[in-house]
Amino acid sequence: MKSLRHLTSVTLFTLCAFAVPMTLAYAGPPPPPPGKKDAPPPPPKGKGDAPPPPSGDVPPSAGGVPPSGNLNAPPSGKLQAAEDLYKADNPDSYSKAAVAFAEAASAQIPGDTPRGQFWLGKSLYKLGFYASSLSVFSEIVDAGTGHPYHKLTLPWLASLSRELPESAGVLEKIGQYKSTDLEDEAFDEVRDELYYLTGRYNYNKGDLAKSISMLGLVPDDSDYYIPAQFFLGVAETRELHGTQAVEAFKNVLRKNIELRQAFDKDKKKRKKEEKKRKKELKKLKKQNPKLVVDKELVSYEEEMQRFEERANLSLGYIFYQVGKFETAIKYFDKIPQDSPYWLDSILASAWSEFRLVEVEPERANLHYQRTLGYIHTLNAPFFYDYLYPEAVVLKAVTYYFNCRYSVARTSIDEFMRRYPETKNKLQSVLDQAPEDFAFYEFSIKIREGESGLDPFVEEVAQKSLQDKTLEKNYAYVKELEREAALLESMSSEFKSSAAGDRVTEDLDGLTSLAKETTGGLARKRLQSQISEIYNLEREAIKIEYEVLNRIKAGEDTAPENRRPDKPKIDREHEIYNYNGEYWKDELGYYNYQVTSLCKEE
Repeated sequence: MKSLRHLTSVTLFTLCAFAVPMTLAYAGPPPPPPGKKDAPPPPPKGKGDAPPPPSGDVPPSAGGVPPSGNLNAPPSGKLQAAEDLYKADNPDSYSKAAVAFAEAASAQIPGDTPRGQFWLGKSLYKLGFYASSLSVFSEIVDAGTGHPYHKLTLPWLASLSRELPESAGVLEKIGQYKSTDLEDEAFDEVRDELYYLTGRYNYNKGDLAKSISMLGLVPDDSDYYIPAQFFLGVAETRELHGTQAVEAFKNVLRKNIELRQAFDKDKKKRKKEEKKRKKELKKLKKQNPKLVVDKELVSYEEEMQRFEERANLSLGYIFYQVGKFETAIKYFDKIPQDSPYWLDSILASAWSEFRLVEVEPERANLHYQRTLGYIHTLNAPFFYDYLYPEAVVLKAVTYYFNCRYSVARTSIDEFMRRYPETKNKLQSVLDQAPEDFAFYEFSIKIREGESGLDPFVEEVAQKSLQDKTLEKNYAYVKELEREAALLESMSSEFKSSAAGDRVTEDLDGLTSLAKETTGGLARKRLQSQISEIYNLEREAIKIEYEVLNRIKAGEDTAPENRRPDKPKIDREHEIYNYNGEYWKDELGYYNYQVTSLCKEE
């Protein structure tokens, strides 16, 4: 029986080993704090002309870099007029300026080609062509330090990281800069953000030591301190630095307490700003729905709250790993019911209660009641769209350890009736669309409930495609489609210009690649779901084998007058008998009464 108990906890052990690192997928760069949303940093030291490098000299040209003039020299001819238009600071002037900058960048007109390239990237950013702007700035980054605008591009990459999903590849471009580059006084206003983004890049690359070093540089008075500490905790966990990981996650909790206190002092003003922001977005969407990407409107305060929830979840997983199940439950219990991570915390709490039997065998009955109570919560009708096949297996093994073999077999039958067949149908879905680009289109139908699949199979597939990393890839495709719609709304002069040609070429290539990449990731998620069901099926078969042997041996008999233990409650709680109705304020607090039929030894 001990081996079976160990077997059934393997899934959560895997979750503990990999779920904390996987939480990286749950968060992109945090939204700027109130008042900073629409304030991308201009080139360091000035709003218009590009400043010279610190030395005042022009960096030498590298191979492949277009010839350039002195950064101190004013632009000439058409470029001067274009920069004047840019400084007029309105969409029409940005559009006209971009046309001239694109001609200079492609050497269609005489002038400073690198300068035209840099200002083209800026103009496209101002127009809302973020993906194309990134494409232009990427060319500057790839040219290396020989490009005269290499350094000045860095803060614009930071701005793009706020506008584009992580899958757009902004972090990879920021990561090409040396950490010493960030210490330049020109980056004083954005240095904390650059530390954070560079730390994220190094984590993604697998250089955990460098990631820890960079994330640890973000000061505690920075708007990026909370996300930096969260990802620092994730990196420390991967490095098996338990003490440091716990401290980093606790820093997230402490800072959020300070943040809430500060926000409470200015609550009315912040609510007014948030209402105004949502109203402006609604107005823009009404004017042209294609120009707005539907995404969750999350304020800075709300995003920091999400980091707090992830930190609590991560702390719970860490303490579960080291066998401190009661402490783990304490952190899982801190996840509020309206959090997207609440159901995950409920499943994790169920496993923790189940494992507490090993630590407190004298209280086994209460722990089993709580385990089944958590599973009862997962079965509530409020959560029909959230599937946890593992919970069915946990329910079966809980009944098994209470020698209730007939009920355990019923749970196994419930699993076998639905999931193995679903696994085969999911594999059939993958086989029907072997190309990633085609599977992207089909995955959209799955997400929208229009795939034509069996309803339950579609539910399982939808759950597989709810992964946050994958969500960012879908968001990137939507962003590219928004920019394509924006291009269609531009003047014929812009569309027929070198700037229009550049944007068209960028969007065509990026959209095709993004859809193929997203389709490939969606395929991997379904393959992971198939593998998970396969592994759970193997566990279920082992449990079923043990159950059938016990039933054949006649061990499924009732004991003499055994009653379930009563839970101890404090003054703030009361006990009610369940009457068949689910109430939201009761979710997560059920004790499912069960008594053991096992013979006392």
